[in-house]
Amino acid sequence: MRTTLKIVLATVLSNYAYAQIGINTANPVASLDVVAKKTDGSTAEGILPPRLTGDQIRMGDDRYTSLQAGVIVFATAPVSTSSAKTINITAAGLYYFDGISWQKMISGDPKKLNVQSWGDIKSSAQTTDHDGWYLLNGRSVSTLSSTAQSSATSLGFTSILPDATDRVLKTRSGNEMIGSEGGNNSLVLTRSNLPNINLTGVISGIAESAGTHNHASTDGGFLLGGTSIGNNGSGHYQGNSTPTSWGGVGMLGNTANSGAHTHALAGIATIPTGGTGNAMDNRSAYLVVNTFIYLGE
Repeated sequence: MRTTLKIVLATVLSNYAYAQIGINTANPVASLDVVAKKTDGSTAEGILPPRLTGDQIRMGDDRYTSLQAGVIVFATAPVSTSSAKTINITAAGLYYFDGISWQKMISGDPKKLNVQSWGDIKSSAQTTDHDGWYLLNGRSVSTLSSTAQSSATSLGFTSILPDATDRVLKTRSGNEMIGSEGGNNSLVLTRSNLPNINLTGVISGIAESAGTHNHASTDGGFLLGGTSIGNNGSGHYQGNSTPTSWGGVGMLGNTANSGAHTHALAGIATIPTGGTGNAMDNRSAYLVVNTFIYLGE
């Protein structure tokens, strides 16, 4: 043990003269140059940063200032009660201190170096939660993992996640709440939505008539006065009274012919459109996908 320590110290001190430090190399090419001791797989190679739990890192909050910007540690567990500096330590992984707070070195998919942050939204053909992405289906926040619950709460989703089912995404406007839902996928026209035009159509019956014609009585006939038409020819209608009774009274079954004229029609005319009241689809052509939010793993 002492021999190994002496060798390391000797290596480090010898390289101070060159202002560079090399480990397992006598010719460092950077400020700190670490070369694998073996390449045949017989030893575990690499640089191992300090390993601390999230709570242990939080206990050192006062020790980390702008002077420690760039420090790297490996958090073995998330912090249980976060502080302003450790709020991002939500899962095991590599973290660096940016001078203000600890930041995860790689979020999202580490294989693709695809950096993700809480609240990021994506569309996907996947159907279930995956790699820290949670389906926006209106579920209760309490059903999520503890890490996801913490992330959702920090985004303002304290009760349920928004439901993106059958919805498109809209950029926030004015005082709109993030995650609020609105709008409809269909439209229903009312009379006030119609243009101000006159509609024409056919109604049952005759609203106006022209030309020479007469009118027939539906019961009995039409009584005439001051005429010899429709009586005994002498201008008198003789019933059971004297011959001069009912002078000039007669009766006909039809009126006399009349020239071109019109008839006024009073009433309400209904013109059916033949519609069934179906609502119109308000959506453009679309591709069906699922919408996910990143809440961390």
